[in-house]
Formats: sequence, structure tokens, C-alpha cells
Amino acid sequence: MLIVYVVIALLVISIVLMMLAFSNPELLARGWKFLVRVVRRAVGLPTFTPEQEEAKAKAKKLAPYMALAGQIEQLVPGQTLRYKIARETWGGDFVTVELNPQHPQKGRKYILSIENAVNGMPGGKKSIIYDSDQSIELAASVLDRNGEPFVVAEEIPVSAERKEAENTGKGGTVV
Repeated sequence: MLIVYVVIALLVISIVLMMLAFSNPELLARGWKFLVRVVRRAVGLPTFTPEQEEAKAKAKKLAPYMALAGQIEQLVPGQTLRYKIARETWGGDFVTVELNPQHPQKGRKYILSIENAVNGMPGGKKSIIYDSDQSIELAASVLDRNGEPFVVAEEIPVSAERKEAENTGKGGTVV
């Protein structure tokens, strides 16, 4: 007889939880997080408050955008960041981010443009999509379109020692 009461009690609890889930899913989610925290604390694992979990999730989401925005901010005149994207997104194969050479007098600091592929390499005419003073806007535009870094051989950064050896005519194999 005790088993029947336990089964009925579990059935009533499950029905109440289902009604709660349909009427107020946020309350159920908070209860679930509370239960997980209690179990983690009992097992000895680190626990986080809901605010800490939200901040952690937000930081995790922003991390790639912030990393790319940092690279964009470190651009020097004449240097470009190029990303391969799907042709359907903007009608080009490559997205190029560079400093606007006319920035202080005209336009904004950064330019985002597209290029078509010629024999698998960027080439042809660049079409400016837009310009911006905010590097995070450009980073979001590139990463939202699944841009993959694309480096052309002549654009690979050269170490200071190798540049010096080439300038003095010694050649050498310093990398």
C-alpha cells in the first residue's frame, strides 16, 4: 500500500511541475538552476550565482568579437585583415578590413570592403560595404558571416631581424 501512495505522490508532483513549466517557465528554470547549485555544492564543485553565470555566458559570447576588434584596432596604415566568407552573404568571396587612408580629413577610421576571388586568391576591384569608427561593429559583421582568416603570402608579417637582413643585403635565413 505504501508503494501506491509513493507512486501517487510522484504523479501529483510531476503534474504540478508540468503545470508550473507551462504557466511560468522562468520560475521552473530558476528552480532547476537552484537545484543544480545545491547538488554541485554538495558534491564539492564550484558554484556560481545566477548573475555570475549570466556574466560568464556574456563574456564567452563576446570573446571572439573582442579578439577580432583588438586586431582591427592594432592595424597600421597599409595593413589589411582579410577573411574568406560565403559568396551569398555580400556577393563577394573575401572581406577586407583596413584603415581609411583619408580618415582624419574624410570618412571614418576603418573600411570594410569585399573582393571577388580570381584563381582562388583575392583580386579585382574592391567594393566598399561601409566604414565605421567602431572596431567591434566590423568584427561583428565579419564573424556573423562566419569569416575565416585568409592570409596572402606577401602579406605575412616579417620579423624585424629578417627585415634588417634583407635591407642590409645579407639575405640569411633568420625568421
